Amino acid sequence: MVICFSLAMAACSLGSSLAKITVSPVPATQAFPTFALATVTSAPSLIATTQLVPTRNPALAHRPLVWFAPLPPMPTGPGRPFIGSDDFMDLFKPDAPWSQAGSHIQVFKLYGEWVAYDASDGQLRQVVADLNQRGIAIAVEAGPLNPTSECGQGVESFAGTQEGQHIAQRIKDAGGVLSLVALDEPFYYAYLYDGPNACHWPADLIARNVKAYIDSIKIIFPSVQVGDTEPLTQPKMVSDLEGWLDEYHATVGEYFAFIHLDCNFTQPDWASPAKELETFARTRSVDFGLIYSGDGSDLSDGDWLAHAGQRVMYYEVELGGKPDQVLFQSWHDHPDRVLPESDPSSFTGFIDRYFIDRTLLGKPPQGPGSNLARAAKVSASKSLPANPPALVIDGDSNTFWSAGDYPPQWIQLDLGAPHAIKMIMVGISQYPVGITVHRVLGKGPGSGDAFILLHEFKGETSDSQVLSFTPDQPWKNIQYLRIETMASPSWVSWREIEIISADQP
Repeated sequence: MVICFSLAMAACSLGSSLAKITVSPVPATQAFPTFALATVTSAPSLIATTQLVPTRNPALAHRPLVWFAPLPPMPTGPGRPFIGSDDFMDLFKPDAPWSQAGSHIQVFKLYGEWVAYDASDGQLRQVVADLNQRGIAIAVEAGPLNPTSECGQGVESFAGTQEGQHIAQRIKDAGGVLSLVALDEPFYYAYLYDGPNACHWPADLIARNVKAYIDSIKIIFPSVQVGDTEPLTQPKMVSDLEGWLDEYHATVGEYFAFIHLDCNFTQPDWASPAKELETFARTRSVDFGLIYSGDGSDLSDGDWLAHAGQRVMYYEVELGGKPDQVLFQSWHDHPDRVLPESDPSSFTGFIDRYFIDRTLLGKPPQGPGSNLARAAKVSASKSLPANPPALVIDGDSNTFWSAGDYPPQWIQLDLGAPHAIKMIMVGISQYPVGITVHRVLGKGPGSGDAFILLHEFKGETSDSQVLSFTPDQPWKNIQYLRIETMASPSWVSWREIEIISADQP
């Protein structure tokens, strides 16, 4: 979904809620989109007696259901001055180096635009054959709505039934089975969007248009599962999306198979409404999916993947979110490289890390910006048996090291080799609130090196507060870093310690 958030935010400034949507029957004078279902089903080329009727793919029962959707190379154009991942087609070679990541993926989502207009017959056959061999189900993302003479021309989601049938037929002709369709934000663009050629259709009209689109795809693939993808550009939109799910059910008689959320991660509180929608969807037996992506403004693959990882960490590790479906997807300039998975800065390498230890995500695994503490050896002046020093580097702020005693106490990290340090962050475990003094000391690898004072935190602190410091110039040649607590109203304890690298590649 190539969504422009400048438009999205403009649309959401309407401050609308689904309670305001007109859901009464469409007046006879209202122009209904020009594709009647009878017109769709009468297409001779689509009702041949040799139709491919897919069976249910057992992998689709897996939870979480994992989707992969890198951006394929496509021509540049308005809103997309880049071409997608350079090595996209290399994914579908027999010896492509992503076997481990591939074993975790149940669904590969293709962009409808690429299938319809940009992929050659040979490329599509190669993609289908490889995914079939891997046992990965094929999905597409496509806009279901037909524009009318009054609105929808050039608006995202208004790609229409004819394009959807073309996409499905091309996949069938290539030897594939279309198992899933993710609709490209029909509710947002037909109701909330307020830009040029906006429609502002009532929800029941949108639902009937979507149902006609689904029926047209099922002529070719009767067992296809269809769900909706919608943006969350501000927290109050969650009530709109909940109402849309119920209105679709009321109009059509069934719920979507899934709802995928495309969050505007620049909003400071994106995760709470996402979690609310996750809970709501479960009450309707609708799978909830979250798209993990970086930012369109990211300048490198590493930055994009680090931002995507931060979203995983926050939603799944810190908030305890459990999406039924997890989507690794990009519609941005990055990542440029999807391979090899042995490279942690590639898209498939990122997926591997998600399944190995998702607490490793959110920062580059090595080099500038990485967290050096993750691989450190930790020791302390003393510790409670249930709260050992290693808990300060486990990526979980709910666990903590405790000396089990008052100051002075210390905790020390051996980084294994000398490094340049850009920043230090420490998460406090403390009760009650009070004045504390913490000294940060460092030394090099030599056994005769003496600790030198690098920084001192002094002031009133409280539990779960995070202290951070960035020196004017990186601290260099540091292998051992020690935090000495000289004053505190409580036993000395830390939740997390992060040491951010300034090492040059």
